[in-house]
Amino acid sequence: MIPVSDEKLLCISKISSTQKGFTLIEIMVVITILGLLAGVIGVAVVNQLEDSRVQTAQIQLKQIADAVDLYQVKYGKYPATAEGGLELLKAPPNNGKPVMDKIPKDPWDSEYVYICPGMHNQAKYDIESYGPDGVDGGGDDIESWSL
Repeated sequence: MIPVSDEKLLCISKISSTQKGFTLIEIMVVITILGLLAGVIGVAVVNQLEDSRVQTAQIQLKQIADAVDLYQVKYGKYPATAEGGLELLKAPPNNGKPVMDKIPKDPWDSEYVYICPGMHNQAKYDIESYGPDGVDGGGDDIESWSL
């Protein structure tokens, strides 16, 4: 072991006592920067989530429309709203083979609205999701006639 004088110990202890840690201001600056970063990233993630929900609704709407068209080919008519609407895709008349096993809900956990004969597409049908607000209109609806 190397002998150390009291003078050298005093020097070592003075150096380490001046390097104790961060000041309160430095910690507050770091926390503020982390908060700003989390806010910016959070907003971007929420926007991407909402965009993906809209895209999911458009894809599901197209799948349901394809199933309704297939039903029309198989049974010679579109499933009328008064006769059961989209439920006829799962349980066609005369114990026919289902066109869809399950009718999906929209990404906001609401049922798709099916109207046959349609108001916008009178020769066929209308299918729509009321979107995030769950109310008809308002500019956020996803509609089969606008795809």
